[in-house]
Order: sequence, then structure tokens, then C-alpha cells
Amino acid sequence: MKAKAAIVFLISTIFFWAACSKSPKTSPKTTTTTSTGPVVTPGPPLPNTVDKTDTLKVMAYNVLSYGDLCQGSISTLNGYFKTIIQYAQPDLLSCEKMNAFSVTSTYPVNLADNITDSVLNADFPGRYAYATPTDVSGGSTMSVLFYNKQKLTFVKTETLYQYITDFDLYKLYYNDPNLAITHDTTYLYVVVNHTQSGTPSTTRDMQVSTYMADLRTKFAYFPNLINMGDFNTANSYEAGYQSVITSTDTSKQMSDPPFYPDQTVKYPAEWEDNSSAYASQLTTTTRTLATVPNSCGTSGGAKSWYDHIFISPWLVKGSNYMSYIPNSYTTIGNDGKRIGVDINSTTPQVNTSAPAAVINALWQFSNKYPVSIKLLIKANRNAYSIADPIEKN
Repeated sequence: MKAKAAIVFLISTIFFWAACSKSPKTSPKTTTTTSTGPVVTPGPPLPNTVDKTDTLKVMAYNVLSYGDLCQGSISTLNGYFKTIIQYAQPDLLSCEKMNAFSVTSTYPVNLADNITDSVLNADFPGRYAYATPTDVSGGSTMSVLFYNKQKLTFVKTETLYQYITDFDLYKLYYNDPNLAITHDTTYLYVVVNHTQSGTPSTTRDMQVSTYMADLRTKFAYFPNLINMGDFNTANSYEAGYQSVITSTDTSKQMSDPPFYPDQTVKYPAEWEDNSSAYASQLTTTTRTLATVPNSCGTSGGAKSWYDHIFISPWLVKGSNYMSYIPNSYTTIGNDGKRIGVDINSTTPQVNTSAPAAVINALWQFSNKYPVSIKLLIKANRNAYSIADPIEKN
């Protein structure tokens, strides 16, 4: 029996690694190199592969110290969060500024378990899991990445930098229906942020600039890569923000979709001192008063744009089976009329950008608006893709 079990384990292991390898089965038409890295024009589809497209909904959300009980019980907050998730239905969800918990703990101490079981899978049974979280820095808050396991498989977590909080890089791959035939895996990397707030921007500039330098050292060119979360930036001049969107190597600079490729707003951008020019993008805050509905958040209504989702050149151009869907970037619940007022205020007009129950849940749950994008995914039918850059430690 032991010998039989060993054989079964060996066969299973071989299949797993085969499914995640890059093993060409046919010849590509052409291979060229551009400023964003190599580009492969694929050959004909392999037999028995299926033609499929899919959409990934990506959402970044500062959840205002979820779990510290300042806003009320976890069960109360979960009720609001469920309403938001039923509406947004994200496939990738980053929750920043969760109250820190032991990553080796279990439910109910483990807040990632709590959100997975009591919010995400309560809405959509069996759909969600979370990537392995870290708290190397021993900070008071932490971030967690949740994912739709029906569409994505989690591979690993790597802490890029730890200072005040952890800045983690997550690696996942798309559950391509043709993977058993092509053995050519489409990977997606995600960085999640919650930087230091306040003035001056020195600390958060250092945080973001440091891990961006690490990313540029790690990859020869950026793969399918998302960098999202609460950056606490007041304008596009800050060194941390600039370290994301600028690079001497264009294959390693990231894009903020409303600026590019959507071009709905332009650089240079002063969203805190000139908030009216960015009314639809503002994410801070959903509340006018610091004491209503509780005393845990900040006041002032929509006034700044702290939360962003940056994307790599591959995602802008759709170089490797994943692409940003133009104009899909959304500040959920912001109708562009919220400057200085609550998200659910009836003045200057009723907010109809989402159902009333969702608008109220957003107001109750956090003082931040979530931001979202959509990615289009194409199934790989020919066993060819651009080689993912080798990861350097």
C-alpha cells in the first residue's frame, strides 16, 4: 500500500508541475521585441482546445481597521460588507488596513478567515480563498488579498519590503480551461499597499520607492502585474507616486488607468488642492463628519484621491493573454458629486451610482471609497506566450 501511495503521489506531482510549465507544442508565427518586452504572434490553435474569454474584476479597499471594534461588532460590519460584495463581485480583492492578527491563528481570531467565511463565501458559497498574509513588520494593521479560486490559483507570497507595514508581492495564475493541453501558464502578480499617511510625504515616498526598486531588480521586464491599495498621495508630484509611473526602462513603468490608457485626466495632477478636477476619482472620504456614523474615520467628504490601481505595460497592451478593459476604472459609489458631502447625502443630488443599500453600506463600513478595474483574459489555445521574466531573489 505504501508503494502504491508513493506512485500516486509521484504521478500527481509530475502532473502539477507539467500544468504550470511553459512547454511549446507548436511554432509561433513571429517573435518581435518592443519597448515593453518581447511579443509573440501565436500559431494555430491546438486540437481540443476551447476558445474562451473571461473577465477579472479587481477591487482595492481600505477597510478602516476592520476588526478593532471601533466601528462596532464584526458581525455588524460583515452585514454591510456583504451588501458591498454582492454588488461589486470582485475576483481579486485587496483589503488594506485590517486590524493586525496572527497569521497562524484560526477563525474567529484570523480576520482573513472571518471575511472569507462570513462575507465572501456567505454571498457566493465556495468561490473565495485568500493568499497567505504576512506581518513581518509587526505593524498594527495589515493587508490581505482575497481571490476567486474558481478563476485563479494562488502560488506564493513574497514580502518585498517591511517598514511600519508589509508590502507583499502575490503570485497567482489563471485557471485556463486549456492548461492540461497547453501546459502554458498565464501568471498574474499583485502588490498590495497601505502607505504611511500625513504630511510631509517622506515616509510613504521611501516605502513605495524602495519596493518599486526591488521590483525592477527582480524582473528584467514587468510581467502581468498590478500594484494597488491606499497610497495616501496628495498629488502626482510625490516621489513615491513618481517611482511607480516613471522609469528609464519603459518596460518597468506602470500606468494609472484614468491617466493612461483612458486619458480622462491629465498630468501633472493636484487632486488634494484641486479636487474638483478629479471629482469622480476621489476616494477620501465617504463621510462629512468625523463623528458620524462613528468616530473612527476622517471627515470632509470626498476631498482627495488616495486609492489607486496601477497596471504594467503588458496589461495595458494585452501582451500576454490579459489586458485592461478601457475605461473600466471606477471609484465605486462616487458619482462625481460628493465633494465635501457624505456618500449618501441627498444634496447636491441623490447618489444613484449604485443601489441605495450599497451606498449606505459604503458609508457605514469605511471612510474610503473602493476602486475597481476589469481585466479581459483570453484562453491560451496554442501553447505559446511571452516568456515570463525570471524572478530574481
